[in-house]
Amino acid sequence: MIVALLILAQDPAGLSAEGAAAMRAKQYPVAVRAYQTLVAQDAANPIWRLNLGMAHFYAADHAAAARALEEFLRAKPQPGPAHLFLGVARLKLQQPCEAIAPLEAALQWPQKPQSRWTELADAYQGCQRWEAAAKAYSEAAKLEPQEARLVRQSAHCWRMARRYELAKPLFASLTNKYEGNAEFQFEYGDTLVRLEGAEAGLPWLEKAVAADANLLPAQAALGRALIELGRPADAVPPLEVAAKTDPALLLPLSQAYRALGRTAEAARAEADYKARITQP
Repeated sequence: MIVALLILAQDPAGLSAEGAAAMRAKQYPVAVRAYQTLVAQDAANPIWRLNLGMAHFYAADHAAAARALEEFLRAKPQPGPAHLFLGVARLKLQQPCEAIAPLEAALQWPQKPQSRWTELADAYQGCQRWEAAAKAYSEAAKLEPQEARLVRQSAHCWRMARRYELAKPLFASLTNKYEGNAEFQFEYGDTLVRLEGAEAGLPWLEKAVAADANLLPAQAALGRALIELGRPADAVPPLEVAAKTDPALLLPLSQAYRALGRTAEAARAEADYKARITQP
């Protein structure tokens, strides 16, 4: 109790200077202690909670940062840096849906930094709001045209939103940068299959599987494309691999077996499908 009273008796101006100096020196635990004392001394002054939240943020205690910043925003809800830092703290805590509202509010902050769209796009994507994420990544790419990753993410999100016609030109613009990337090859190939048919996407799906045989969505897409092209013998190997984790692929696998006259294997695949989809 004596120690607590001594802390509370410290000079607010001195504590404020100590906290600011510690922030400049990147001594964030020192800053946290100074601002915690100021909050205890003067709870009615919201600026101490903002400073405390920032100190916690830079000290990588994002849960504590979020709590302090939310308390500050209850008193000062105007768009500002607290919204941006709160949103990023929520992202760091793997809470993308909770990050959206403060990051949207941060867009209204006149001094907002360029990165605002990227962080909001990350939140939308983490919350599986695919169209909003694609648009936000597009806005971010306008501000940072050298960052191909932002265009890549926009293409990915348009594909996840099933807006393949919007994803295709973005994928096409990135082929030189991502041609060796199996995930990119799969997504571009799958997009082409859905827009133009199996023949258009087949080369990209084949590249994806050759680059990463463990990329099971690519194996599945390749198998389906080969079935569509009337090549059941070629379709069997990728479908067999992918069906180990996706029971839905047992049906096209059964179709391929049957087309090859492998009726017993076709029957087993169908029976396995029925058994696996009824499992809880």
